Amino acid sequence: MLTASGFIKEMDKYQLFDCLSYMSGLSGGSWVIMDLLIQDFNVTSLLKNWNLDDGLLKGVPDFDIRQKDIVSGMNDQENILEEKYVQKRATSKANLCNFQKFENSLEIASYFFHGDTNQPSIRKRGIGPWSKIVDFLFRNYNEKGNEKINKNGELLFGSIEALHHVLQFYIDLHLDIRPKKMQGFPVSFTDYLGKAFEKRLDGFERKESSLSDLTKKSKKFQNFEAPIPLFIANSRNGRLRNVIFEFSPFEFGSWEPLLRLFVKTPFLGSTIQAGEPFQCINGYDDIGFITATSSSIFNNVLIYIWQLTAQASKETITAVRNIMSIFGLGDGKFDEENMRPSSLGSLGTDYAVYQPNPFFKYPGVSNELTNNDYLYLVDGGEDGENVPVRPLTIPERSMDIIFIVDSSSDEFNYANGTKLLNVLMKLQEEGKNYTFPKLGKFPRHPVALGCHEPNLPILLYYPNVQHSYSSNTSTFKITYNASEVAGMVQNGRDIFSMGSDPYHMACVGCLIVKRRIEQTNESNIPLFCKQCYSNYCY
Repeated sequence: MLTASGFIKEMDKYQLFDCLSYMSGLSGGSWVIMDLLIQDFNVTSLLKNWNLDDGLLKGVPDFDIRQKDIVSGMNDQENILEEKYVQKRATSKANLCNFQKFENSLEIASYFFHGDTNQPSIRKRGIGPWSKIVDFLFRNYNEKGNEKINKNGELLFGSIEALHHVLQFYIDLHLDIRPKKMQGFPVSFTDYLGKAFEKRLDGFERKESSLSDLTKKSKKFQNFEAPIPLFIANSRNGRLRNVIFEFSPFEFGSWEPLLRLFVKTPFLGSTIQAGEPFQCINGYDDIGFITATSSSIFNNVLIYIWQLTAQASKETITAVRNIMSIFGLGDGKFDEENMRPSSLGSLGTDYAVYQPNPFFKYPGVSNELTNNDYLYLVDGGEDGENVPVRPLTIPERSMDIIFIVDSSSDEFNYANGTKLLNVLMKLQEEGKNYTFPKLGKFPRHPVALGCHEPNLPILLYYPNVQHSYSSNTSTFKITYNASEVAGMVQNGRDIFSMGSDPYHMACVGCLIVKRRIEQTNESNIPLFCKQCYSNYCY
C-alpha cells in the first residue's frame, strides 16, 4: 500500500493519473483503491485517514516473518455499463490529458522535463502456552491503550485494563458483523478483517460503505474523471487456483473461459439460480469486505498461528481454540490431525465466503464454480500472480499501456520478476505471446514488454527497489511510524520517476504514445523516442 501510494502520487505529479482508464489491485494494492474510493479519487489525500502507527488488528503485533508467500459469460449487454463509462471517460481524458501534447517529440520532452525466500518463521517468546498466545495476540498495551516498554526497549504486557482495551475492539467488530449474521449470511474471518480496515480509516462513514454506492456518490467518478477500480481475487472452490475474479463498481465475475459470467455488483448477495433471481439484496458489496477478500493473506496467517501453536500441548490447543472462536473460525471443533479450524457447518471460514453464489446452476456451465451455491475467494496473489495484469489485457478493454508496480518478496523481500513471469506464462496460454527476460535477467530498472507486438498492450514493469529508502519491509509489518511512512512513500515516488530523472520521464511519454503513433504513421516516430524504445523495450 505504501509503495503503491507513492507510485501513484508521483504519477499524479506528472498529470498521468488523470489518463488512467482502469486501476487494478490485489493485497496491499486493493487498500490503495479502497482509500482512493473513499477520498473521491483525490490522490493528494491518499493515506491521510489511515492510522498506521497502531496495528490493523488490535493486539496483533508485527509478525517476525521473513516472508516467502505463505500461500505460495460476459455478453455485450452485460458489458454495457463499463463500455459507456469508458466512452465517456475517453472524452473526459481527452480534456484532462490533452494527448496532442504527447504526439510531438519536442512537446514530449518539454512536458516531462518541467527479502529472503526461506520458510516463514515466527519468534516465540515466553515459556508457557498461555504466555505465548498472550504475547502474540495481545500486544503490550498499558491502561491508556499505549505500548509499555521497559528500559531495554522491550514491550511489556500491561494490566487487565490493557486486555480489556484490546478485547473491546473485537466486541465492536462483532457488533459490526452481527447484522450480516442476522440476515443469514455465512461470516468468515474476512468479514472481521474488512470491518477492521474500515475502523482504521479515520472519519470513514461506514453507513455508506458499499462499492457501488461509493462510486455513485463520487463526483469525479460520475463526471468520468476517474479510472474504473478493479479489486482482484482468486477462487478456491475445489482444487482451483488460477481462476481470477474481479469486482468493479458495475459487475462482479470472471473473464476466465471456465466461467465468463458476471452479475451486477449492487445485487451481490441476492439469491440467483440458473440465472433467475429469487430474492434481491442490496449492500452486500461492502467495500471493507471486498478489500479484505482481495487481501486475505492475513487469514492464512491465523491458520499458520494455529499450525504453530497446535504442536505444543493440549493446553495450548484449548487456548487457541478459544481465541480462534473470537473470529468466528470454526464451530468450536478443531481438526487436530490437520491442525486447522474445522468448517462452520459445511463452509470453511478461513476463506472469504460468497453465498449465495450468483452463478449457481447457470445453464450450459457445469464446473466447480457453478455446481455449488457458494464461492470461496482469497487474496488475489495466492496463485503466484501478485501483479493483477491479466484482467486488463482482455481485448475488450483495448489498453495501450499498463503500468505495473511489483512489491513481491521474491529475493530479500524485493521483487525480481518471478511473479510477473507467472503472469506472462498464463498470458501465453491465452495466446498473448509476450517476449520476456529469463529469471535472473530482469533489470533493476523499469522494463517495457510487448513493444513489438502491436496487438498487445505494452507492459511497463517497475520492480520495488531501494532508491531513497529500504522498502523491503515484510508484508506482515503492520505498524509504521510517520518517518517510516514518509520513507516508504518517497521511495514509491522514486520508483515511478527514477528519482525525478527527466530522461526517464520523457521515455515514459514515448512509451505512452507508441501505440497511438503506430496507428497513424510509424515513420513519424521521433528519433528521441526510437532511442527510448531501444533502451526500455525488451
